[in-house]
Amino acid sequence: MTERGIEPSGSHGSALSNDNDHLHNENPRVPNRSSRSNSSSSWKRYLACIAITSLCLIQIGISTMYLTTTENANYSRIMDLPSVQSEVQQTDGNTNNDRKGIDYFINITTPQPLPTLVHFDPRFIGGYRNQHMRFVAFVNFAVENSIPQLLLPSLRWGVGQGEHRGRDVPFDYLFDVAYWNERAERAGLPRLVRYDASVLEGRRRRSGTTDMMDNNNKSTTIACFNTSSNLYSGLDEGLLRNPNTNIRRVNIWDEIGRLDGYAHCRRQPPSSVGQQEQEDVGDEFTHLIAHGGSKGVGRLWADYNAMQRRRGKAKQNTTIDNRTITIHPEHLPVERTINTILRPSEAIRNAIQLAIQSSTTAQKDQPQQLRSPSKVLALHPRIEHDMLQHRCGRFMEQNLTKIFDHLRGECSHNVELLFLAVNIELVMAEPGSSLGSDLRELALENAIVLNRTRTYGMFGNESSVGIPMFESGSRTAEN
Repeated sequence: MTERGIEPSGSHGSALSNDNDHLHNENPRVPNRSSRSNSSSSWKRYLACIAITSLCLIQIGISTMYLTTTENANYSRIMDLPSVQSEVQQTDGNTNNDRKGIDYFINITTPQPLPTLVHFDPRFIGGYRNQHMRFVAFVNFAVENSIPQLLLPSLRWGVGQGEHRGRDVPFDYLFDVAYWNERAERAGLPRLVRYDASVLEGRRRRSGTTDMMDNNNKSTTIACFNTSSNLYSGLDEGLLRNPNTNIRRVNIWDEIGRLDGYAHCRRQPPSSVGQQEQEDVGDEFTHLIAHGGSKGVGRLWADYNAMQRRRGKAKQNTTIDNRTITIHPEHLPVERTINTILRPSEAIRNAIQLAIQSSTTAQKDQPQQLRSPSKVLALHPRIEHDMLQHRCGRFMEQNLTKIFDHLRGECSHNVELLFLAVNIELVMAEPGSSLGSDLRELALENAIVLNRTRTYGMFGNESSVGIPMFESGSRTAEN
C-alpha cells in the first residue's frame, strides 16, 4: 500500500517535517543543550492535548478492537492476566506513599545485564498514530531478535509540525510504564528499563577462554548512551532536536560508532552476526543495541508495512447486498498484545475521565452525563481540509455522513457517548481555493454534519436526540 515513501491512510498524523539537509558530529561528552533553552509550558500543553485525544482513542477503543479470541499463546496468556494495581497508582499525595511509588518505579525499571534495544532517533516521527506504528515495529524487532529489554529514556514521542515542531516528551509522560512491565514478561514482550552504566556498559576481561564483563573499572568505561541528551553517544543533539531539521533526511545510523573509542557502540543483535559479534572492536563492551528509522520514512516504517503485508495475506472478499467487501484479518498477535498493555499514564487517564464527565458539548439534560458512561464510541475521521486533499485521502472515506452510516446498528448499540477525534477548527474553516470544487462541496457538507452532531448528537435531529458527543482539547491539557 505504500510506494515511494507514502504513509497510508487511517494512520497519517499530518506531521510532515520541513526539508533541511544537515549532518554534523559532536563529542558525546559535551552535549549541546541550546535546543532546550527556549522550552516552555505551552508546547507541553500542546503535546498533552494531542496525546490525550489520541490516547482517549486507545483507552476507549482497545477493549472492543483487540479483546478477541486468538490461538496465539502469548496473546492468550496476556488476556488472562489479573488486574494488577501497582503502588505507583496508589499514591494519594502522602509523602511516604509518593516515596514508595518512586521506589517502586525505580525497582520495576532496573535493567539486567542483558541485550537492550535503544531507539537512536531523537523521537518517533510522524503524527501520533504513525509514531505508534513505528513503536510497534521497534518492539517487534526486539521480540524477533530475542532482545528482552528496551531502553526507556530513548523512547520519545514528539511534534513534527507547527509552532512546537521538534519538541518531544519521554515515554513515561504518556504511558504507564509500571503497568507495561508488570505484564511484559508473561506477554512475551520486552521490559522497559532505565539506563544504568554499571549494568549495561563495561570492559571485557578474559578468564581462560571465556569473555566476561568487568563493570568495576568505571574510569575506563565508555558509555554508548548520553544521559544528558538522551541520545546515543556521538549524535549531535543541536542538529537532531533543531525544529528546522528534517530528521527524515539525516542518516543517523551512519554516525553511530564513528568517534574514536566508540566502535563497539555500533552493535548488531546476536542473531544477526553470531555470538562473537563484539570481539573485533576492542575491549569495551555494551549491552546496548541501536535501532531506529534512519533516512526517509525509515526502517521502522518499512518493518511495520512488512508486518501488515504478512497480515494482509489472510484477507478475504465477500459479497453482501450485491457489494464486494474486503474483510481484513486482525492485527498480528504482537501488535494486539502491545495495545493491550500500552496504557495511558495515570495523569492522562484522569484527564480522559474528567473530560468525559465534564463535557460541555454533550446534552446537559442527559442523566448519563452525571456519571462515567459504560460504553463510549471513539471515532477518528480524517475530514480536515488538508487531509481531504492529502495523497493518503484516496484510502479513506471522507464523507462524514457515510462514516456515521457505517456505524448504525450493532456498532453503536447501547453506546452512551460519542468521542469524535477531529480538529473542529480545521473542519469548520472556510474551504480554501486549493480545494477543488468537489472537495469544497464535501468540506461544507462535513462542517454542517459535524455542527449538527455537536448540537443533537450522532443520528440526532431537531425532534430526536442522538448519541451525545463530547469534546476534548487544550482545555483538558491545561487542567
